[in-house]
Amino acid sequence: MTNDVDPNGYYVSTKHTLVTMRFHNVDNFKMEGFNHQNAIFGLAIEQKTRDEGPTPYFTVDFEPSFGIDATFSCLRIEILEAIPCDAEGKA
Repeated sequence: MTNDVDPNGYYVSTKHTLVTMRFHNVDNFKMEGFNHQNAIFGLAIEQKTRDEGPTPYFTVDFEPSFGIDATFSCLRIEILEAIPCDAEGKA
């Protein structure tokens, strides 16, 4: 997102990218609200460490807009594909 504002008063976004990700060794998976759309507002990923067990690990939080609300932890995140696209997700 930039500091520029479009004629409708929305911030101008650039560098849209459609990303396919794979999460490895998922644990503590919790999901609610799964439906026909599953639009997310945001995706928060945080790297953490622990005293016991495999470390570092990641906590993942799908912040819901409409539908899926999910959280889990995993040991590795793999980016399978990253394709530049427009604001509607079209390559």
